[in-house]
Amino acid sequence: MIVTKLFLFFSVIIMGLLCSCSSIRQLQPLDKGQSAVSASLGGPFTQVGSVYIPLPLLSIGYNRGIVEKKLDIETGFNFTQALFGIMDIDASLNYRPFQPEHWIPGLIVSPGFFIMTDFKPESFRFYPVLCITGFWKINEYFYIYSGIENWFELSKKRYDGNFQKYHWLKTPYIGFDIGKRKLRFQFETKIYTPDLKNTGRPTKNIGFGEHGILGIFFGWIYTFAKDKK
Repeated sequence: MIVTKLFLFFSVIIMGLLCSCSSIRQLQPLDKGQSAVSASLGGPFTQVGSVYIPLPLLSIGYNRGIVEKKLDIETGFNFTQALFGIMDIDASLNYRPFQPEHWIPGLIVSPGFFIMTDFKPESFRFYPVLCITGFWKINEYFYIYSGIENWFELSKKRYDGNFQKYHWLKTPYIGFDIGKRKLRFQFETKIYTPDLKNTGRPTKNIGFGEHGILGIFFGWIYTFAKDKK
């Protein structure tokens, strides 16, 4: 029992370091003053006992429209890690230079940051993050999207105290979004650090040969009506 708890604790910390951007994509543009709330559940496929399961990382998020149909602000909080005494939050801007038209995808550029700490000075981590998402509107009820998360490691040392070799960590993703304007659902597949080998990782995961880690997420988004003046 103690071994299982330690494994879960360690896994949550390590995998939390990989989950830098929100797994919910606010594809539909928000009006100025309009808000949306979201939640996602899932994570990297990790070996627990004799089976591989996606870690049940639960995150909640909030979006608020700043510039009509062009810019919204996004914040997220990892609820699962909070249960282990770890604060894990992220914030970003979602800029939409253009919307999808026919076969041409729309584009969302999301610069932001990611913070993790267990409230000890030596464990505080701050990571700049840049997410780029292209998305196609099939119809009013169905979207397909794909993109890449770019996470920049500023620390010279890793979580285990060893020298940090990699300072640009990449995670491509693909997913679909379905539902009506107010309530939508998303399913997303990620490949964490596909350019890095899995040797030396503290947990066993499903990857692609010797590289990367496969993860899946399911989420929902509820969009509120535009604020009345």
